[in-house]
Amino acid sequence: MTGRVALGPCATVRTYKQKDARTVRTRSEQLRLPRFIARGGPVGWLSAAGAGVVLAGVTLVIPSLLSDRAAFGFLAILLGMIAAVYLGFALQDGRRRAFVVEYGGMVLFAGAATVALVVQGGIVLALGYFGHGLWDAIHHRRGLDTVMPWWYVPLCLGYDALIGAYVLLRLA
Repeated sequence: MTGRVALGPCATVRTYKQKDARTVRTRSEQLRLPRFIARGGPVGWLSAAGAGVVLAGVTLVIPSLLSDRAAFGFLAILLGMIAAVYLGFALQDGRRRAFVVEYGGMVLFAGAATVALVVQGGIVLALGYFGHGLWDAIHHRRGLDTVMPWWYVPLCLGYDALIGAYVLLRLA
């Protein structure tokens, strides 16, 4: 990257030099958080968790339209995908320890999803989601110090809790 120009509080233009000396410009918009989340504190934390519940509800529209078997497969794959988000944060963090910890978590939850698929166990899948919620909680207050946006932990906690409850109620 050879340059970065701020266009306001939520937009930047990045300039890259490619090997053939061409210049490429990209524009990116940062995610704007709702005010009640952005202000932080207990209200922000609970609001982020509530946003996670809302996002999970939107996600659950898909499995609600599927057969039990297809919904189970979708939600098992989703567990592995959401575990990989923390690996992305670790890669952005850049520290070896963060990578090792988050990679281990990703393997653990992808493994739980795989076991759930093999045994067609709704309880196993639900425990995977609730376990991922515990993983989220461990990240709260820097129990694990991977650098990530503060609001991601409660958002993911709310998301995991609703998906786990859905799995228990419908597929276990």
